[in-house]
Amino acid sequence: MIPKPRTGFLFLALLVTLASASWWAHYAALFSSEATLSTKGVPKFFLTEVASTRFNQSGEIKSILEFDSLIQLESKSESQLIRPKVIFHNNTQSTLTVTSDAGIIKNNEKIDLMGNVTLKIMSAESSAPTSIATDFAIVEIHKEIARTNHKTTITRQSLVGFSHGFIYHAQAGLLDLLSNVTMTYDD
Repeated sequence: MIPKPRTGFLFLALLVTLASASWWAHYAALFSSEATLSTKGVPKFFLTEVASTRFNQSGEIKSILEFDSLIQLESKSESQLIRPKVIFHNNTQSTLTVTSDAGIIKNNEKIDLMGNVTLKIMSAESSAPTSIATDFAIVEIHKEIARTNHKTTITRQSLVGFSHGFIYHAQAGLLDLLSNVTMTYDD
């Protein structure tokens, strides 16, 4: 028979092992998508809690890029983002907010997002937002497009859908589901 103090210790050891395995699995999955973050080399600079706003020719806000931190390593054209958030403002059609765990911004125009990528679309025509979830997506800031070829889950009120990839055109407020689309609506 095992004494009680040892049983508590074994339970605690099992709990720590499970927590460690869960943490490792989360971060291993986060950086195993199409793009990966590299920790090699010494950062050239490091920024924290930044918001970058772009304006159109009329002086209205076009998009906002926020992130918890940015690390630039050897490449002058790429930087790593931690918890990026991109917001596209299109007053006539919709507002798109894209968030993820990490990303790589290329030439300040394209962001490869990875880990818990979520798009939230607020349309002027509907009071209910549309949410899209995937594990990897690309955002083209200048074109105001978000896209992926990965499995995607779409939700809006009682509607739940699945697709293998999508393209969202923020200027037009149009969501194109690419393939293997299934939709379920529950009254």
